Amino acid sequence: MNIPDIHKKFNTRNRCILYLETLKWNKKPVCPFCDSEKVYKRMLSIKYHCNSCNKDFTVLHDTIFEESKLPLSKWFVIIGLMLNAKQGISAKEIQRNVGTTYKTAWYSAMRVRCAMIDHCNIELENVVEMDETYVGGKPRYKYSKKDNEPNLSKLTSKRGRGTSKVPVVGIVERKNKIVLKVVDRLTSKNLVGMLKEFVNTDTSIVVTDEFKSYKAFDEIVQHYTVNHSKKEYVKGMMHTNTIEGFWSIVKNSIKGNYKAISKKYLPFYLVQAQYNYNHRNYSANLFEKFLKQALETDKPMIGYKPVKNVNKIVYKTCKK
Repeated sequence: MNIPDIHKKFNTRNRCILYLETLKWNKKPVCPFCDSEKVYKRMLSIKYHCNSCNKDFTVLHDTIFEESKLPLSKWFVIIGLMLNAKQGISAKEIQRNVGTTYKTAWYSAMRVRCAMIDHCNIELENVVEMDETYVGGKPRYKYSKKDNEPNLSKLTSKRGRGTSKVPVVGIVERKNKIVLKVVDRLTSKNLVGMLKEFVNTDTSIVVTDEFKSYKAFDEIVQHYTVNHSKKEYVKGMMHTNTIEGFWSIVKNSIKGNYKAISKKYLPFYLVQAQYNYNHRNYSANLFEKFLKQALETDKPMIGYKPVKNVNKIVYKTCKK
């Protein structure tokens, strides 16, 4: 849904509330405290009252919209902007387009990213590529005092493995979905755990580079490698070009939109990159699909802070 349509259809709070109630309850309100259907709507209010537990509630209860002073019509515009920005959008740009303060724009964008989390609905199979990248600042060189030239042997932040940047692992099924995860250490145990969580190892072929931590895959799944250190990038259908192309998109997005991202909130930005990629070919109403998911998402932040560790919010345990 484009922004003019959102402005036209959801220009008042009542229209927004009615739409959310239809998506969540389909005209049959249910108490979020006791699951009772013995409820009635209070006069001249968006609140409902439950006769079973004697509590009031609204459709916004325990969602990303709860306890926000930002009008719902502006919330909907922010959601539309973020869904249409396939390479991400900064809080400053949201601020300029919606007419909010920077803190409100940042806070709202973070809540929207929380509602994009869908790791539990991903299972990859067929030909799968797995690779890691490192997110952080550019390599810094120490300069000579005499000629002011960089000393290439003295990097303060080197590239690739062994860097102090944040390691991110990605698994992509060709022509399908991707899943991303921040991993503290690239050990065989961590990589195998991620493989088993998101990949159907019985029906998949996994392609990686020659990194030693991937060797443990040989005992679990049909595993092929391409040796990048020997300038080997493609062996027939065996390559990691899909995931490497995605890393390029992510890093260009960070460089072009955000300039820099803190390690603490990096998982939220990766969630948005993953969501945009996985819905790149979605032909139905993505705005409606997102709102349905947002209404099922627990309140992720209180004030301007996450309710718990960011990694625990993003990589919550899935019930399978």
